[in-house]
Amino acid sequence: MKTAFGLKWAVVIAGAMLLVLAAACAGEKEIVTVVKEVVVEKEVVKEVPVEVVVEKEVVKEVAVERVVIKEVPVEKIVTEVVTKEVIKTVEVPVEKIVTEVVVKIVEVEKPVIVTERVVVEVEKQVLVEVSGRQPSGEVKVALASLSPFVGVESKGGTAGGHGLELQIYEGIIRAQLTPPGVPPSSEMYEPELASTWVVGHDFSKITFSIRKGIPWHDGWGELKAEDVVYTYNGAIESGSVSNAGEQIAAGHRLPWTLVDDYTAQMNIKPGEFDYTWGVWHGGLGWSGTFAIGCKHCHEALGDDKFMITPIGTGPFKAVKWVGNDEIKAEAVTGHWQNTPNIETLRVFEIPEQATREAALLTGEVDFSKISVKRLTQIVEDTGGTAVQMNFPFPQTIYMSGNYWAKFCPTCAEGEQDLVANPRPGYLPDADHPWIGRYGDDESMENARKVRWAMSMALDREKILRTVLQGFGEVAYTALHTQFPPGDPNFQEEWRVPFDPGLARQYMADAGYPDGFKVVFWSTNSVPEIWDPEIADAIASMWREHLNLDVTVDKSPYGSRRPETVTKEMDIPWMHGWGLPPGGSKASFFCPTPGHLAGVEMPKEICDVGYRNDTEPDLQKRIQNNIEFQNYMSYWHLNPAVVTLGSFVVHLPRIKEWHPYFQAEWNNPASIVLR
Repeated sequence: MKTAFGLKWAVVIAGAMLLVLAAACAGEKEIVTVVKEVVVEKEVVKEVPVEVVVEKEVVKEVAVERVVIKEVPVEKIVTEVVTKEVIKTVEVPVEKIVTEVVVKIVEVEKPVIVTERVVVEVEKQVLVEVSGRQPSGEVKVALASLSPFVGVESKGGTAGGHGLELQIYEGIIRAQLTPPGVPPSSEMYEPELASTWVVGHDFSKITFSIRKGIPWHDGWGELKAEDVVYTYNGAIESGSVSNAGEQIAAGHRLPWTLVDDYTAQMNIKPGEFDYTWGVWHGGLGWSGTFAIGCKHCHEALGDDKFMITPIGTGPFKAVKWVGNDEIKAEAVTGHWQNTPNIETLRVFEIPEQATREAALLTGEVDFSKISVKRLTQIVEDTGGTAVQMNFPFPQTIYMSGNYWAKFCPTCAEGEQDLVANPRPGYLPDADHPWIGRYGDDESMENARKVRWAMSMALDREKILRTVLQGFGEVAYTALHTQFPPGDPNFQEEWRVPFDPGLARQYMADAGYPDGFKVVFWSTNSVPEIWDPEIADAIASMWREHLNLDVTVDKSPYGSRRPETVTKEMDIPWMHGWGLPPGGSKASFFCPTPGHLAGVEMPKEICDVGYRNDTEPDLQKRIQNNIEFQNYMSYWHLNPAVVTLGSFVVHLPRIKEWHPYFQAEWNNPASIVLR
C-alpha cells in the first residue's frame, strides 16, 4: 500500500469574519449571562504585495447570515466582531443569534504589480459567565521521548517544543488548522497571542498587536509585548543555541523593538522580507517553535530556577515536567481561547515501540505513535483510529563533513572566515572518503563517486517492501515532499538506480576497491520519524555490495546533535524532514553558527536557496528549489531512500481530536471524550 499526496496551495485574503462558538451537550438548556462587555474599535492596515492587474474592478456586497438555533448548552461563547458598530449584549436565553456581515469582493483580471490595502478591524473581548460542565476526565499519551524542560530560549529552550504542542505555552500566531494529512497554506496564519499584525509598506517591519488581559499561569500577572520581544531577542542573541532562532530567515534576525505595553515590532533587513515568514513562527510542517516566555518571571526567579519552571499562558498548566519520564498538565478553566474538555493530561516517555503498543492494547494509554509496520494490526486489535501527522518524512543520509563554504556571515565576529577557521569536521582524508577537499578537483570527484556509490548500492524497493511492508514511497532527494517521482517538476537525473556493479566501479575509480570503515549514526530516540531498522538495512547493503565495514550508532538524538552545532559532525547519519512547495532548506545546508546537516555549501548555491526568503512568487520559489536540488543531486550530499509516515492511534473512548499539521502529538484542547 502506498500513499500519495496532491497539494493545491492558495492564498485567501478575507476582509471580515464573524464567529459564534458554542459547546453542546444533548438535551440540556443553559442561559448565557453577560457580566462584562468590552467592545474595541480598531483599524489596522495590512499591506500585502500581490500580483494582479486591475483592468476591471467589480465590487460586490454580499450579506452573510449565520444562525445558531435554539436551546444550545453553552460552556463558553466567544464573539469576534468585525465592524465599527457597537454591539450591545444583554442577558438572554441562547435561542437564536443572527448577524449580518458585509464582505467586499474585488474581482480582477490580468497580472500586474499593485499594492492591496486590506482593512481588518478585530476584537475578541466579550466575557460571559456560564453555568454548566467543567473539564473532566484524564487522557494519557505515550511518546518515544520527552525532553527535559529548559526555560531559557537562548540555552536551547524546550517550551517551544512540548510546551507548545501540549498547549502549556502559546505563540504569537498559529498555522491554520486543517483536516488530517492536509498541509495548511505556508503564507496564511491564524492569530494567537497577537490579535493582528501589520506589514510595513516598505517591508522593513511587522508590527504585532498583543491581546490584553491574558494571564500567566500561577498568578504571575499579565502577558505583555515585552515578553514577546524578550523571547525573540533571546532566541537570536549572540551565542544563542535556540533551535527556533536558527530557523528564522536571515533578514528577520534583527532585534525586536518594544513599541508599547501591547505592541511589539519585528524588524527586517532592507530587501530581505520573507514572504513565508510565519512558517516557523506558526509551527507549520515540523513542530512548535516560538513559545512566548515570561520576562519578569525570569528576572524574579533567576536563571537556575526559571530554567526548570514552566510558566505559560496556554489552556493547560504544567504541574509536572520530568524529562525522559512524564509531563502532567491540568486544564485552565475559563481560558481566553477555550476551556479544554478534559481535566488532566498525562504524557509518558516510552522509548520502546513494543511497550507503547502494549500500553495502548491494555488501555493504559489513550494515544500512541505507532510504526507503519504495525498500524493495521494495532487499529484492528484496539478498535481505535489512526491519524496521520504531517508529511511522510523522507529518510535521507546526510554526508557530513563536506564543509565547503568560505564565509559565514551570521557567525560571531572573528569566526566568519571559514578558510582561516576550518570546521573541525572538515576532514577530507583517506579515513573520510565521502568528504571532498573543496578546490581540489580530483578530491572532489573521488568523494562524489563514493557518495554516489553508497547511494546506488541501496535497493530502495526492497527496503520499502521488507522493512516498511509497502507503507511509503521510494525517495531520491532532499526535497522529496516538494518533488516526488511522478511530479511534473521531478527531474529524471535525480533518480538513483540500484546498480551494485556500477557502485563498485565508482568505488574502485575513487581508490577504494576493498571498501573502508565507516560509522553510520541513526538515532533510536524517535523511531516513528527516523526508523533505525531502515538504517540497519542500509548498513547491510553497504556491507554486501561495497564491502564497507559499517558500525551503526543508535545513540539518542540529544547526545550527538551538539556535534552538528559545533561542526564536529564528520560521519554519514540518517535524518530527514519535509516542507511544502516553495519552502527552502538552504538554512540547513549553508553556513550558520547553529545546527545543520554537517554540510556547508558554497555561496553561489546558497544564494539560490536563500532567494526563497524574499521571493513572493510561488512558481519562482519552486524553480529556485529545482536549481538547488540539481546541485544537491549532482554532488549527492543528501540522498533519500524511502518515506516514513508518522501516525498516531487513539482508542475508541476518544470521540474527537483535531491535531495541527505537525510531526509531534499536539492540540489536546481539541479532545472530546465519549
